[in-house]
Amino acid sequence: MTDVNVADDRVMRGFPPPPEQRVRLDQVYAEPRLTHWYMQHAREMSRTADVSSRRQPVVELPLEPLDLDTVRVGKADGATWTIREMLSGTCVDGIAVLRQGRLVYERYFHGMRPETPHLYQSVTKALGSCVAANLVEDGVFGVDDAVAAIVPELAGSAYGDATVRRLLDMSVGIKYEDELDKTEYDGARLCRLEGVQPALADDEPGSAYDEAIRTQKEGEHGAVFHYVSLNTFVLGWAMERATGLSVPELIRTHLWSKLGAEHDAYILLDGAGSAQLEGGFASSLRDMARFGLMLCQGGLLDGRQVVPSGWLEDVKRNGDKAAFAAAAKTWEDGGDYSGCSYRSCFWVRESAAHTAFSAVGWLGQRVYVNPDAGVVVAMFSSAPQKLYEEWGAQVFQACEDLARMLTREDG
Repeated sequence: MTDVNVADDRVMRGFPPPPEQRVRLDQVYAEPRLTHWYMQHAREMSRTADVSSRRQPVVELPLEPLDLDTVRVGKADGATWTIREMLSGTCVDGIAVLRQGRLVYERYFHGMRPETPHLYQSVTKALGSCVAANLVEDGVFGVDDAVAAIVPELAGSAYGDATVRRLLDMSVGIKYEDELDKTEYDGARLCRLEGVQPALADDEPGSAYDEAIRTQKEGEHGAVFHYVSLNTFVLGWAMERATGLSVPELIRTHLWSKLGAEHDAYILLDGAGSAQLEGGFASSLRDMARFGLMLCQGGLLDGRQVVPSGWLEDVKRNGDKAAFAAAAKTWEDGGDYSGCSYRSCFWVRESAAHTAFSAVGWLGQRVYVNPDAGVVVAMFSSAPQKLYEEWGAQVFQACEDLARMLTREDG
């Protein structure tokens, strides 16, 4: 459990709010209460581009409610807790569970409502993957194409001899530290370019594309899994250059307009107006669940093939477990990563019983997809950093146990 009150209401209250309650963009990740507010109000602070598709009919999620509050699920350490305890203890803002396309469980906390758009953080990367899948299917570029052949400005950077596949799989050999909590790290620099940490240089906020040009190669591409959010920015740049369309327009055209979305959606822009494909998307919880349902059904939704089925089969089957294991040896969290890989912006776990894959975002965003069980779990959170680091494996285990339970119930 946690005693952190992420929903502290002393934020942006009143007309106008008193000075001590006002939020500055460069402070939104400085305190849990500010972060919680920003997760649901980002478009009130940041530059955004609309991705909504209001002219398309809504794909209904039939209701089949189950009371899962008291269902006990496991933790990674072998202990158990109830679903409701897990949601409270991990600062979840909203959860939706689908079984065979039916909405069986839906809960909202901390002021979130069904229509509220919430930031996806790095779940956004999975949207980019799905757009890339369609561009590859259409012959716009191939996964083995050189990135610099599409974006020549990157020829002298770490990406100069990398392929699109290396961007998708986070296996670019690059000198880069993706952590956010120290100003000298590259991840913190990216945050400053996006305006969400205090500026330290004249070009902040600014362009992540300019930052990509200055990167340096370190090691061989494909040798090890190295999570770098800038890679997905570069993927977005390559897709824009190859098509002549912006990332927001690509997401709307190739993905969001085909999901039967119910509510508004948008994506954040960096200091130069480029879409934050690495973590800036926002939608309602149910629309996130619709995205997960499409993934669970092999890219098919409401009779339409939204993403090529072969792309998602490749996600499940062809991740580089050796590259992932090489990286996991350096981690100090004591986690069991057997059967794990990262493929096309999805985290994959293969077991004897099934293969599940997830899109995961900073501070607790998650789309868990278990095609064998027909179960999808969509989750928004605003957990403090330390808590997020502690419970990530616990929530995955809860999803796994929930999928097993729902499969037995369905049978």
